[in-house]
Amino acid sequence: MTTRRNPAPAPLLRGGPRVVTPHTGSPRAGRRRQPLAELLTRLTERDIWLLEMLAEHTVLTSAHINALWDNSLRNTNRRLLTLYRLGLLDSFRPRAVSGSAPEHYLLARNGASILAARHATTPAALGWSPDLITRTAYSPTLAHDLGATTFFTSLAAASRTSPHPERVDAWWSEQRCARVWGDLVRPDAHGRLRRPDGPTVAFFLEYDTGTEPHARLAAKLDAYADAAPALGGRPLVVLTLPSSCRETHLHQRLARHPALHAVDVATTARDHMPPAAAAHEPLGPVWLRLGRPTHRQRLAELPAEHPDAAERREAVAALAGPVAPHPFGHDFLGALRRP
Repeated sequence: MTTRRNPAPAPLLRGGPRVVTPHTGSPRAGRRRQPLAELLTRLTERDIWLLEMLAEHTVLTSAHINALWDNSLRNTNRRLLTLYRLGLLDSFRPRAVSGSAPEHYLLARNGASILAARHATTPAALGWSPDLITRTAYSPTLAHDLGATTFFTSLAAASRTSPHPERVDAWWSEQRCARVWGDLVRPDAHGRLRRPDGPTVAFFLEYDTGTEPHARLAAKLDAYADAAPALGGRPLVVLTLPSSCRETHLHQRLARHPALHAVDVATTARDHMPPAAAAHEPLGPVWLRLGRPTHRQRLAELPAEHPDAAERREAVAALAGPVAPHPFGHDFLGALRRP
């Protein structure tokens, strides 16, 4: 094979182009291979938090990371490019039907090795493998998984600026949920919203793309109802649906479903916007109780977690590997102090 003298340009990040050499045409060729001990001097507390988040959630786009960092997109992309060049992050950009998709970031070998050293384990035990980027980029569930991630990054970003005091206190990935509750329920994620003046709202997220029949959604609610005695209290399941039409049909079909005797369920449609709202915001008054559709409520107004459920969750969470990173990272205390 002959070497191209003028290789095609690589995809660009807004923070700057990736490095491409004439010999390979690969953006990865511009990376610098450094001993891990030297890399530690280059990493900030926020960088380590990002590595932990990628170990937890596998893939985050530049938009997700920027929302969590509460930074300018330009500065975010510049730092991500630096971490990429140091071999800490890997990335890909899917083909978009129109426009340009954001860069998608995962752990690279160096990043996984540093986390493994921090937790006295191996990269494989953290879920990393050399083909992680290929398996993720071509995963048939990528769009679904990114949708669930967008739900939480939007929730965390909104809670930073909300005039209400509640804050996102936890965001567990589908993989962590499987390790904790795998024999009981399999949510797409688990989250907790802490109210300083009241109990915590803990919920199981089911992110619906509109492809599953209502019978499949009903079966999921049955599973939560069956698991309720083991979970403790009444589990709260939140369903985020792609359209108001699907939400209306779901309420018509499942308003009297037997599982509602043991489970609290709230739905929202991603195309629903409250009056004067510029976009759909999951923290706001967009939630409709299934079986009790009197009016839409804010997420913080949904039923609070039972104390027994919190105790049982924490008891089994200790067996699920390293503690999940906090959604606000190093800014956790600062986020709690904000009004």
